[in-house]
Amino acid sequence: MPRWALYRALKPAMLLHRAATLCLLATLLPAALAAPPLVDHCTVLPPDHVFNTRIDQLPVHPSSPDFLATISSGTRRLHLDLGQSEDMNSSEYWGIPYNVVRGSSFTWPAVHFGADGAPDESDCARTDGSVARPCTGLGGPARLPIPPQPKVEGGISSNPAIYNDHHILAIDTDTCVLWESYLNYLRPDGGRNLYASAAFDLRSNALRPAGWTSSDAAGFPIFPLLLRADEAARGEIRHALRFTIQSHKIRTSYTWPARHLTRNGDASTAKPPMGQLFRLRADYPIPDSYTVQARAILTALKRYGMYIADGGSDMYITGEPSRQWSDATVSQVQTVPHTAFEAVDLAPVVARAGFDPDSARVPPAPGAPAEFSAAVDGPPQALRLFASLQVAAADAGKAGVLYIVADMPGAGMVALTPGGWVRAGDGYLPPVADAILGSHVLHLLEQADVSGLRGTRVLAGYGTSLDDMLAHAKYQLIYTVP
Repeated sequence: MPRWALYRALKPAMLLHRAATLCLLATLLPAALAAPPLVDHCTVLPPDHVFNTRIDQLPVHPSSPDFLATISSGTRRLHLDLGQSEDMNSSEYWGIPYNVVRGSSFTWPAVHFGADGAPDESDCARTDGSVARPCTGLGGPARLPIPPQPKVEGGISSNPAIYNDHHILAIDTDTCVLWESYLNYLRPDGGRNLYASAAFDLRSNALRPAGWTSSDAAGFPIFPLLLRADEAARGEIRHALRFTIQSHKIRTSYTWPARHLTRNGDASTAKPPMGQLFRLRADYPIPDSYTVQARAILTALKRYGMYIADGGSDMYITGEPSRQWSDATVSQVQTVPHTAFEAVDLAPVVARAGFDPDSARVPPAPGAPAEFSAAVDGPPQALRLFASLQVAAADAGKAGVLYIVADMPGAGMVALTPGGWVRAGDGYLPPVADAILGSHVLHLLEQADVSGLRGTRVLAGYGTSLDDMLAHAKYQLIYTVP
């Protein structure tokens, strides 16, 4: 069969052997690799970041019973640390909000670290916009991309004596960098006072330097673990969550992927270390009568789990303040007891070939197959589309090529290239990129109007060569325009 016949095999009318193979792959090999969450055109960490990786098949931690007993000797139920008010003047403004900004659209204010702050474990920007790490010895003011009227945890109070963490989270969509700061208060001169700040490249698996805090005690970013109302309302949360227990119940050590510890507890091995992962047990029932939001939250707790990120009230899961949260969602989720959870053992991940303790990347398990998926946002009139590829374990680290092909009914085949979409045919199939094969996120469409392309099907594939992709069926249908 000619090479090009494989791509024509995407058309359902052509009953060719490879077309049947493709259909079988699309049916029998649903993507286990979930495409990462999106904010504007930025992915929220790579698909193989541990926060975005399903952990429901990993073993139970051997100390799980002790950890649960430390949290409570009785029954402690989940609590959603979030509110339904979006008014920062309200006494019921609960949760941690976030700001989506274009950093090039305003002047970044100067920031000042308090006498007890942590500039030596912080990130900030120099006057020219470059990232400084640590935030010391700059020879000029340190800056952060804080908009003129930011959303702030705890509301607009400028009085640090009113206790709250006063986090400010800002995603700069010009650079896809997340900036987070802690105890951040407005100064009379328009600058900001703060305790610590951290920058995270949302396209990277890099962790904080070992031993460094962030705006969170575990050294984690907050936003990627934040419970967001829009995700819950869509019925799927594709990442882990963040929760707290009382500081004295946390061991004075941290475990991967955490980078920092607190010293309010002790070294008892009956206490979970900072960064310990927990998940809702697989046998815990999620009633069909629960709201879409509640089912999404509880399913995420089974698939992705939740990490101890800071000291605080026991079993508090952090979310954003949003009027989208329903009373029923809150009451349903808060019926779940802590005894319905189990600690997860990440040791099998740490033992895999290619594991790096300074990275949050989860290497593929030995023998793992290739995984493909798409992340979709917006209506067909303004579609944003990403492809996620995780190559088979046997291919990881090899030099190869990535392909994206779309079949448009009545118009033929097009392929994505670095310069955009081009017509393909007569044996011509250009790649979208050369790459060292591993985990990849490809930006396919940005607010494109595909409403007139109903039925168009998009295929993602990879190989050490085009022939390798064809011969070994390293491709999958990832999206069909509805």
